Amino acid sequence: MEIKDIMHEAVDLGACEKTNNVSSWKTLSWLFFSPQGIEFCSKNNFPTLAMFRQMDDEIASNCVFVDAGVVQRNNDSAIALIGNTDARLVFDDPTKVHKVIVMHGATAFIVARNYAVVKLVNIGDNKVSVSKDSYSVILR
Repeated sequence: MEIKDIMHEAVDLGACEKTNNVSSWKTLSWLFFSPQGIEFCSKNNFPTLAMFRQMDDEIASNCVFVDAGVVQRNNDSAIALIGNTDARLVFDDPTKVHKVIVMHGATAFIVARNYAVVKLVNIGDNKVSVSKDSYSVILR
């Protein structure tokens, strides 16, 4: 799948003018994790699972895990779990807000400690469990 095809579909769904600035898989991933991108993707359940599967090889290096099986990660600034992905995520870095997007049937167990702040976006009906200490915050 080509970037221009994805952006064309996004524009047809009403995406903002920021889609015009997408020129690489890295900028596409950055837009996906931006506040406007999160809002658009949540509202439109976009991209579809089939689209993610077609671009998996291109976006995996940007912390977008599609049908990745079991994943264990620590302190990613932004991470997306898509499809057949079951993740254990640990956040204990209080110097940034960590973004977690869960879509299309993925599951996640999130551990937040040491004043960590996690912005959790669960698009659809995905199983997400959270364990946090009294100093950490999960924003939904």
